[in-house]
Amino acid sequence: MYTDGPSNSDQESHDLLPSSSFEIDDLEAAGSRSKHSFKQSPPWTRPRCIWIALAVAVVLILGSLMFVQKSEIVEQIRAAPKGDDSIPPPPMPAPPPPTVPEMDKFQKPAEFRVIGLIFYGRPATVGILDCYLRKNLVTNGGFLDEVHFVVNTDKRQDIRYLDTLIKTEKLFKKVMLPELGYNSVWKNSVEPEHMYIKIDDDMVFFDDNAIANLVYSKLHHPESFNVVANLVNSPETGWLHYHFGAIHSYLPETVPPPKDTDAAALGPKAWRASALPVWSESGEMSFPVTMDKPDDGAVLEADRPEAPPFKGHRWLPLPDSEKNIYKTPMAKSEYNPYGPDWKSWALAAQVHYSLLENIEKNQLHLYHYGTSSPSSSEGIWDMTYSRMNINFLAIWGKDVLDNIPFDGPDDEHELSVNIPTKLNRPVLVNTHAVAAHFSFRTQHELYDTDLLDRYRAYANEMVCPKNHEIPIPKEK
Repeated sequence: MYTDGPSNSDQESHDLLPSSSFEIDDLEAAGSRSKHSFKQSPPWTRPRCIWIALAVAVVLILGSLMFVQKSEIVEQIRAAPKGDDSIPPPPMPAPPPPTVPEMDKFQKPAEFRVIGLIFYGRPATVGILDCYLRKNLVTNGGFLDEVHFVVNTDKRQDIRYLDTLIKTEKLFKKVMLPELGYNSVWKNSVEPEHMYIKIDDDMVFFDDNAIANLVYSKLHHPESFNVVANLVNSPETGWLHYHFGAIHSYLPETVPPPKDTDAAALGPKAWRASALPVWSESGEMSFPVTMDKPDDGAVLEADRPEAPPFKGHRWLPLPDSEKNIYKTPMAKSEYNPYGPDWKSWALAAQVHYSLLENIEKNQLHLYHYGTSSPSSSEGIWDMTYSRMNINFLAIWGKDVLDNIPFDGPDDEHELSVNIPTKLNRPVLVNTHAVAAHFSFRTQHELYDTDLLDRYRAYANEMVCPKNHEIPIPKEK
């Protein structure tokens, strides 16, 4: 109990004061003797006396400060009315990060479900993605407990395609929305206790451990708001891939190849870069990059020099790749979310062909950069609250629902910039989770290359179950 009377310490201080019987002259005499005694003391004892005096002074000063601080706290407590929470409790120490085994020993956690969340609307690429999803289901040794296709389209033909697809796999589910739009997609398709692997429907490749890597990093870095895959064809990662040596020299062929071209180089089973002929056009070794194209999905006019040379054309490797790469579109790459890596279909074509070459040569390590902890070889790249594509990411359902509705219609800006900045929780990229995003709305010309055929051929040969190969589209 606190009282207003003198404390024990006050009484003790009062007892130490000199009484009236102790004369001033006696004090002066005592002081004179002390000075005389110090002068007469041996020299080796004088430093010790000084240090003792300093120590006593420090103790007295610290004691005074602690007493003042304690008095201030006491006064705050006295002044606060009962039941008032205006005085916060002392901060609790931060909990230690969860214990996550090393990546090479990491297994699917049993404490929560991992749900694949597909923003559906494009059957042409979902046919390829389908094989990767099946391979990553828990029934096939993967991490996905279920895959939810969230219908974000009103095209009946595309919805009928999805209805047929989900009938072939019991772990595939269709999610219909009360209204279209990204706020509606997130609000109506996630539950708080699950971890979601959000995958765009135009992902056409991801490596065998991509999902496991994302789940691992999300657990290993609980401070993160989400963890994104290392995206091939992304303006935020393309420049890095170029400068870390993952991009190779390619240019488009300008004349259709002869009809008797070897099937390994052209056709429904062709995907290997090693089977392509070396570029040997008679014209200049270059290709212009679109810099003024609008971002509304408009397609380049066929007579523009930046337009695709013809439907179904290939991109061919240049001789002396390292020497000539400055002549290719990727030389225009920028670390800029709205730069040429986003707008140019030509840059996208080059990074896709480079990926297929790297896959064939078993050199996906060229995409691995960033920091790693002693117990992990993740390769973490911190986006430092700048915009990042969210085509393939891991996120907790609770983190989404706690921040719905978004402030704007751009869910990518919300999930990579606004919300992480507000919560001081960064977006991290696991660079070992390599995944290929086919195209942005500004890169529609990619459909005039043979890249979809090549990704389909790779999936049929290396990923799809033998009884579930992707049908080859009929030529129109």
